[in-house]
Amino acid sequence: MNADRILKSEPDWFGAAQALVEGLQGQPTLDRRVDVLERVCTDLGDALYPGFAKLLAAVAHFGELEVKALVADTLAQALLTARLPAARVPAWGAGGFSGLGGGGPLLSNSRKVGPLEFLCVWLVRDIADAPLDAEAFETAATYLLDLVGASPKATALYVDKLRADAADPTEGLHNAQSRRLIEVLAERWAAGDPPAEIARAVTRAAEADGGVGRFGLPMR
Repeated sequence: MNADRILKSEPDWFGAAQALVEGLQGQPTLDRRVDVLERVCTDLGDALYPGFAKLLAAVAHFGELEVKALVADTLAQALLTARLPAARVPAWGAGGFSGLGGGGPLLSNSRKVGPLEFLCVWLVRDIADAPLDAEAFETAATYLLDLVGASPKATALYVDKLRADAADPTEGLHNAQSRRLIEVLAERWAAGDPPAEIARAVTRAAEADGGVGRFGLPMR
C-alpha cells in the first residue's frame, strides 16, 4: 500500500484481525510470523500506522486468549530480534512536520516507534492527522496492553524496552512529557496493574503535565 492510500471510512476490523491471525497461523516459525507482521506494517506505511495499531487492538477485541497469545508471542520474537513493526516519526524538536498523514515526505531526522510508544507520543505530540484524546488513548492502550499481556515473555520484554527508552536521554524521540508517560506505563505494567488502570494512569500523568479523534472499534 503506498502513501496515497487511505483506510476505508468503516474498515472491517473483525475481518482484518481474522486475516492477520490466519496469516500468522499459516507460518511454521516465529521468525516467519514476524515477517507477516512486518509486511502488514510496511504495506500500511507510516501515514497509516494508526491503522496497524488498530489492527492489533482488533485482535485483542475479538480474539480468544489463545489467539491473543499467538500474536503476543510473535511480538515477543519481534522485540528479541529488534524487528518490532514501527513507524518513523520526527525526532522531538525537528521542525516543519505536521503529521504522518500530511502528504509530504518524512524528515530525515526521524525515529522509529512501536505501537504502545506511538500512542504515548501521539497523546502529547502532533504526529497524525488528528489529535488523540484521553478517552481514545485509554481505549487503544487497554486493548494493546491486554494483547501483549497474553504472553508473559512479551510483557517482560516490552517493559524492559520502555524502561530503556525512558533512560536514554539522547535517543531523540521523546520530549519530557512522552518520556514521563512511558515511565508511568512501564512502572504500572511491571507492577501487574490491569490494562485499563495502566492506561488511565498514563492519561492522568499527561493531564498533570498539561498536555492532552476517536480510536474505538465496532462491536462484532
